[in-house]
Formats: sequence, structure tokens, C-alpha cells
Amino acid sequence: MNKYKEIKRILNNEEVVQRYLGYPEKHNSTGLWYKSPFRKEKTASFCVSNNKGIHDFGDNIHYDIISFVQKYFNTTPYQALEIICNDFNINYTNNEYETEKMIKRLKQKKEEERQIKEKINRWFNQEIQKICDEIKINRKCLEIYKESANFKVLSILYDEQAKLGYYFELLFNATEKNKEKLYLINH
Repeated sequence: MNKYKEIKRILNNEEVVQRYLGYPEKHNSTGLWYKSPFRKEKTASFCVSNNKGIHDFGDNIHYDIISFVQKYFNTTPYQALEIICNDFNINYTNNEYETEKMIKRLKQKKEEERQIKEKINRWFNQEIQKICDEIKINRKCLEIYKESANFKVLSILYDEQAKLGYYFELLFNATEKNKEKLYLINH
């Protein structure tokens, strides 16, 4: 039996997904329901069941534990296998030092991504709050504020919230490329 089949046999879908996504939004006879980790959504459409697998109804994509971890950490199937083995203390990997280093790097990247998203959301919420406060004070401020650059940016982001995740990915990837260039220049 190959490593992939063996890992899928040993671990169940719910425990693997719960390890990375935490507690579900809801739980019923169908399975555990999460808001998709791959896009912003208001209602949980990401279903995890030990019997039926992992299914993202928003994108209509079905996952097994390897493909889920692969997409979640944006890695190869083999790296996803290594991450799962490391996180569940299963010794199926070849070079433990390299695996730990790679996993640490991937988790650090995921944490940086989370922090950047949090900063963007915090900024967005602060700007929206400023607008609301100004409107409460004086409705005429809305007409003045509509002409400002901040209002135009916020309008675009608010009207097209789905694109916010895309813009973030572009920003994050550009930041990562610049880090690599700086590293190469300095070494």
C-alpha cells in the first residue's frame, strides 16, 4: 500500500480538517460545516464528513485529506503528506530535518498571510467606521467624503468584496517575491 492510501486509511477527514480549521460553524447529520478557507463567505458551505469526504459546495470541488492540505498550504501532494505526517506524529517521511524545515516555512507563510489579511480587514473596518461616524455627525459630510480617494477605494472594496481576497493574494505574492530578491541581493 502506498503512503497516500495508508495515511487516508489511518486518519479520518473530520480530525484532519478540524486540526487546521478549528471548530466548525455548525454540526449536523451531514457532517461538520465550515466557512470555506479558500474564499470569503457568509454562510458555511464547506462540508466535512467521514463517510462522504470533504466537499466545498461553493466551488463544487471534492477533496480527500491530502488534496485539502495541499490546497490549504499551497504545496505539492508530497509536501501535504509530510505536513500531515508531522502534525499527526506519523513517521512516513524520508528526511525529517528537511521536512520539519519545510513545514515550519509553510506554516510561517500561512501565519504571515493571516496577519496581513487581519491588517487589511482592520484598516477596512476602521475606514468604514470613520465614514459611519462622519455620516452620524453631519449627512453633508457624505457628499464631501464621496470625492475623496479613501471613499473611492472603500467603495470598490465594499462593492466587490470577493476581489479583496484576490487583491490580497497579489499583494502577498509580490511581497514574497521582493523578500526573495532582497535575500538574493544580501547573500
